[in-house]
Amino acid sequence: MAKDKISRKDLKENELEHAIIGARDYVVMHEATAKKWTILGVGAVVLVGLVWGGLALRGRRLDTRLSAALSVFDAPLVADGAGAAPGVTVYKDADERLEAAKKQLRELATDAPGSRPGQAARTMLLALEGGPTPPASLLDGARDLAKRDPGSIASGVAALAYLEAEAAAGRRKEAISSAKAYLDAANPPLPKDVILFTIARFYEMDGQLADAKSSYQRVVSDYPDSPMRFEAQQKSQGL
Repeated sequence: MAKDKISRKDLKENELEHAIIGARDYVVMHEATAKKWTILGVGAVVLVGLVWGGLALRGRRLDTRLSAALSVFDAPLVADGAGAAPGVTVYKDADERLEAAKKQLRELATDAPGSRPGQAARTMLLALEGGPTPPASLLDGARDLAKRDPGSIASGVAALAYLEAEAAAGRRKEAISSAKAYLDAANPPLPKDVILFTIARFYEMDGQLADAKSSYQRVVSDYPDSPMRFEAQQKSQGL
């Protein structure tokens, strides 16, 4: 292969990293509005990940149900004022639309919890409803999806959702431990610079500033081409 060509593996890693960084950036900027992150981040990226990863969303019952649930997030609202196509539900407001989507995700998660679509549904519900006491079943769903196809976009988003939910529930030390396990894995679900930056954030949130500074510095030194290098450097200098 010529040196100027990008391999499928490199393309996969690059697309994964950009997708995960986009979701991670949204989390950092909107930590108080996790619902928005789920709708804009997890919903879109998990759907893209499932399609891009080779899972056809047509012709299979569970896959079609997941696709239908995700499509609700883009359904029209009365306030939009635009006419809807025949058979398309128009919702009164964003809250009604969100509840309708969650209802379909819950039904899918209940009916097929061990399937990939069921795990994707549980991952989205985790980010939507995790809060301070996320249900174990939702945490398990995200963790299981993260293991299914390490390196895929869906796996990476699930791993990030799992770590963020643990940290949001106040279990930062557990989140750090899980992130370190991902970092040491032969086939991690996330790019390692993303994992290391996430560990640094959790250390910072937990008040372990020396460890946070050290982790940010590792992003800078170990991953000079990381798109998070500048932010990690700024964070490190501020601690």
